Amino acid sequence: MNPSATLAVVGGDVRQAYLAALLQEGGYCVRTFALDRHPIDGCCAADDLRTCFSGVQAVILPLPVQHGSTLLNAPLANAVYPLRDVIDAVPPGTIALAGAVPFWLHARAVQNDIRLIDYLSREELAIRNAVPTCEGALQLAIEQTDRTLQDTHCLVIGYGRIGALLAQKLDALGAYVTVSARSSRDFARIETAGLHALDTRHLHGHLSRFSIVFNTVPAPVLDTAALNELPAPCLVIDLASMPGGIETDAPVPPDCHVIHALSLPGKVAPRSAAQAIYNTICTILREEGVLQ
Repeated sequence: MNPSATLAVVGGDVRQAYLAALLQEGGYCVRTFALDRHPIDGCCAADDLRTCFSGVQAVILPLPVQHGSTLLNAPLANAVYPLRDVIDAVPPGTIALAGAVPFWLHARAVQNDIRLIDYLSREELAIRNAVPTCEGALQLAIEQTDRTLQDTHCLVIGYGRIGALLAQKLDALGAYVTVSARSSRDFARIETAGLHALDTRHLHGHLSRFSIVFNTVPAPVLDTAALNELPAPCLVIDLASMPGGIETDAPVPPDCHVIHALSLPGKVAPRSAAQAIYNTICTILREEGVLQ
């Protein structure tokens, strides 16, 4: 630990406010900016970017870092800030961390001699975020249907971190769980977990029994024919990052409810999501020599 380190926490939703509080509790000097509607005890709220960034060892930007095509993601701020202005205010040689960093921002950081690290790409954060994502998906399924998950036929598309955990939780709740994947390795893992397996490349002809579909694959695996094959009523919860798992412009049948459930950790469990980000960025900053 390096309690003398000064860190700037900028923008973001309530996760970023909780993150600032965790860093302050960890003994660091924390400055905040663009968190006007969620002040944090013990943290110094800066009035401008230059003051906020002066003398800091690292700048921590939000997840996602960008709102729209040009703005800092800052729903708790009283003003809007062009993201280019934010990155241009970071002193050269400073380490900056952000989540879901677009290519142009990486390029701008290189141009400005700023080491910009995308903490969303870290495996440990993805693993930790799987828990609130799955719990949020289950919450949506319970709220948006008129039946119990027990005895409901559910399809989970994809057997990565989220798909595997979600299938396990659905099975524990008594649902009839089928998981689709693409590799023989995943088929073996699914079957040894006591679940039914399908090939994601060949879903047609197998969808008519599923009342709830959870997609975790960021590719168009559900086309018009697949949506029309689902029974009425049905619920599709798309957990994949944009463009999601539904084919672009595919018409959704009237008795099929599709929910694009993005950023669930920040919506359903912001305090736990902030703890996951805190653990991840502390590891990164120790690797970079900022923290000891």
